[in-house]
Amino acid sequence: MRRCDFCRIDVEGSLDRCPLCGSELTGTPTPDPFPNVAQVRQNFRIEGLLGTVTLVLCLLVVPLLIAGLVTWLEAVAIVGVLLVNYLFLRNILTHATNTLRMAERYFFVLLAMALLAYLATQLPVISSFIVPLLCIVALVANGVLLIVYGGAFVEGYAKYLIMDMILGAVPLLLVVVGQSPWPWLAWISAALALLLLLALLLGTRRQFTSESRKFFDRG
Repeated sequence: MRRCDFCRIDVEGSLDRCPLCGSELTGTPTPDPFPNVAQVRQNFRIEGLLGTVTLVLCLLVVPLLIAGLVTWLEAVAIVGVLLVNYLFLRNILTHATNTLRMAERYFFVLLAMALLAYLATQLPVISSFIVPLLCIVALVANGVLLIVYGGAFVEGYAKYLIMDMILGAVPLLLVVVGQSPWPWLAWISAALALLLLLALLLGTRRQFTSESRKFFDRG
C-alpha cells in the first residue's frame, strides 16, 4: 500500500500522488479498489465557471465607470487584475500537481496584483483593507496548517512561511510611509506574522532552522 508522508495517510490503489495534497506517494501500489473505467475530466466545467465569473466581474466595471465611481485608468487596472487572476487559476487547474503549493504561490500573485492595482489607482481601500486582509488570510491559513501538520509542514513549505512572515509586515510599511490611512488591519497582520515566527521557533525550531538554511543556501 502506498503512503503520503505529508498527510500521514495510506492510499489504496495505483495512484502516484496523494489525492489530498498532491505529494508523491511512497510504497508499493495495490490493486485499485474500483473498476478500471475511463476517467472523466471535470476541469473544463470549472474553467467555464471561472471564465463566466471573471466575465461578469469585468462587466460590472462598466456601470461603475458610467456612474463616475472609477476612472478609465482604474477600470483598466481592475479588468487587468481580473484577467491575470483568471489566467493564473486556469493554469493551476491545467497543470497543478501539488494543490497546496499552488495555493501558497497564489497568495503572492494576489498580493502582487493588489499592490499593482494600488499603484495604478491610489485607492486607500486597497492599501488599508485588501492588502492587509490578504496577508492576514495567508498567515492564519499557514498557522492552521502548522498546528495540524507540525514539522511535516515546515519541512516542505519553509520558504513560503518565511516569505509570508516578511510580507505580513508590508501593510505596516504602507502605514509608515503614509499610504494607508486606516492602520488597524496592518497592525493585526504584523502581529500575526510575529506570532507565526514565535510558533515556528518554539514548536518546530529544529525543522525550521534546518529548512531555512537550505532556503538561504540556494541563493
